[in-house]
Amino acid sequence: MATRLGMIFDAPPLDPSRSEGRRLLEDELAKPRYAVEPSLWDRFREWLFGLFDGAGGPGLPGWVFAFVLLVGLAVVALIVVLLLRPEARSRRSGDDRGVLDERGVDAAAYRSRAQAAVRERDWDTVVLDAYRAIVASGVERTVLDALPGRTAHEASLELSRAFPTEGNALRASADRFDAVRYGHERAAEDEARRVLALDERLTRSRPALTPTGATS
Repeated sequence: MATRLGMIFDAPPLDPSRSEGRRLLEDELAKPRYAVEPSLWDRFREWLFGLFDGAGGPGLPGWVFAFVLLVGLAVVALIVVLLLRPEARSRRSGDDRGVLDERGVDAAAYRSRAQAAVRERDWDTVVLDAYRAIVASGVERTVLDALPGRTAHEASLELSRAFPTEGNALRASADRFDAVRYGHERAAEDEARRVLALDERLTRSRPALTPTGATS
């Protein structure tokens, strides 16, 4: 009986006072199983607000805090804009290197778009659509297989076998296509007109056909 009474009196009170309850809660939360490492974001917030209110040392003026916050927001906004650009989306989708990236557009349509761009003096578009017309025409004439994702240089190498005298011009046009589309370079008028002239020459030329898929 005495032992049972001793156990009862040694146990925490069933109705502790406010101070006693706080002490018990602090003791319980101090146990290792409740230890939670602060996240990186929590540490950043603590540091940032510390600059503003001077916690742990002399604080910085409010305008400095506002400046740091605005710069951080600007960086985040820039990253979002870059990720939402069409070029970035196409790179993430893994099909950004294909020349003929539009379905249902034939060589005649690409030529029409290139000529419209000439009237607008949009030389970048002229280079891109004139070279696409060359590749699309190669597919239509069975010089090239209808291979999805074919790059500009892959197309130039295959077309050079069918039009060996135009090999240098084809490689140069492929270089300008990649530089404009992926390198964000600007095309000059003479470069654009060279691609147009190449398309016209190839259209009038008879390819030295090798059965598609055959290897030499």
